[in-house]
Amino acid sequence: MPSQMPPIPGPDAPASAGSPRDRIYESIYRKISLGEWPNGTKLPAEAQLAAEFGVSRLVLREALTRLRIDGLVESRQGAGTRVIASPSRAVLPLVEKDGLAELVSLYEMRVGVEGEVAYLAAKRATPRRIAAIEAAHQKMRKALTQPGAEVVEEDIAFHLAVARATENSYYLGVVESAVGGIRTGISIARSLEHRTNEERVENTVTEHGQLLDVIRSGDADRARQMMRDHIENARARLFLGR
Repeated sequence: MPSQMPPIPGPDAPASAGSPRDRIYESIYRKISLGEWPNGTKLPAEAQLAAEFGVSRLVLREALTRLRIDGLVESRQGAGTRVIASPSRAVLPLVEKDGLAELVSLYEMRVGVEGEVAYLAAKRATPRRIAAIEAAHQKMRKALTQPGAEVVEEDIAFHLAVARATENSYYLGVVESAVGGIRTGISIARSLEHRTNEERVENTVTEHGQLLDVIRSGDADRARQMMRDHIENARARLFLGR
């Protein structure tokens, strides 16, 4: 069974040292989020930034690559790097120093791993496994009838049921190891949500219901893409306020 991944630091967790790349990522993220480098700003040259952060240009480029993947900056040959999106500043007080990059890494991992989990679940799921996913979704639907109800644990249970449907203990182990971080991400996203609780829960139930339908149909390619989109949407709501 794969070893358990480190937990994502929460609001009350002690700060960790973090890797140089992660510290730079978070520093630039904060500058953009807090308006020090607003949308459209051209970042200083790589050599200047590397000197400012006290790292090699290689490490700096790794951090900039992550920011490009997250859709916060873009780089063009001969034009440097420019800010193209401003993330939600409300997330910063909820994540300990150096925990932001860890949380971003979690979502990055989930997009890849859980996309393949959904693919295999659709190809291999037995009637018993499909019934388990349906039961997890039914518990989510039941929450719609309970004012003020949350679906955090039901959400996690659904993803674990999909992982079990792969009949691959390694995929299941990876998803199980990420449960603490998933719970933290959902908790933070919930505190930033602009919709009413009922609207948020209904949206969550609907998205998972669509995933269930595709997995049940056996369309593996579509299941993979839908799961990837599902997690990317969650990441965008959390970090970019979309």
